[in-house]
Amino acid sequence: MKKESVEKNDEITRLEHLGNEGKMAQRFPAIVEEKLDWYVYALIDPRDGRLFYIGKGKGSRVFAHAADAIEGDAQTEKLDLIRDVIKSGAKVETLILRHAISTEKNAYLVESVLIDFCAMLVARNIDLRTGLTNIVAGHNSEIFGVMSTDEAIALYEAPEAPKIKEKGILFRIPRLWTPAMPEAELFEATHGWWILGKRRKEAKYGFAVSKGIIRGVYRINSWRERTVGDREYIEGEKKRWGFEGEAAPEMQRYMNTSVAHLFKKGNVSPAMYTFKVKDED
Repeated sequence: MKKESVEKNDEITRLEHLGNEGKMAQRFPAIVEEKLDWYVYALIDPRDGRLFYIGKGKGSRVFAHAADAIEGDAQTEKLDLIRDVIKSGAKVETLILRHAISTEKNAYLVESVLIDFCAMLVARNIDLRTGLTNIVAGHNSEIFGVMSTDEAIALYEAPEAPKIKEKGILFRIPRLWTPAMPEAELFEATHGWWILGKRRKEAKYGFAVSKGIIRGVYRINSWRERTVGDREYIEGEKKRWGFEGEAAPEMQRYMNTSVAHLFKKGNVSPAMYTFKVKDED
């Protein structure tokens, strides 16, 4: 067996052991590791939002630092910071900055550019809070760009959603979701405009579903009919409805989970209720 394969198997065993012990380490499912290929990642302190480490790797390398901090006693700024985060009851935020990088050499290049860029920002006290003026996003960023490790797992192997007990509506949004999709854009695609009956009034939550996966959940505060000035309004059209609301953090457990199994084969309806009523209009 090749040395690389032996090291990978050892790493998998170590991360699985820590996961089984209930400690703060995890690993990607095999299919996700395959899809990610070489990638560059970042570690962030969730307590203050500080990005404190950039690295490159393959497999479940992004999670190995937490395992090192838990298991080992080495004293480094990175490991000590991770231990402090764990002791506080929080969990280090893990981001995939770029993935599907073809070779380790190219991954090293992306990693070094990002490390140098961050060092320059700090050294020159450069302010990026107002954002860049670029009109076009980075090449293929909507596919291979920044995403959380949870989003990466959901992108390539979303777990089945737990049974939805709350009254809600699953909306199969007309736009394809990507990790780069702004929250406002996702809400706009979800809140309207739908052909719905009176049962909509009982719904408490609206779920944004893209390719069978829940990408957003919103509280429904009220409904209104589409009218002149609304997106894609057509005079004389059949009544379409949209809801006013906001993000529902209490429904986080449903995020990035699959509801594809709830849509029977051949069902092309863009909206599905999670509940039933005796009298349907």
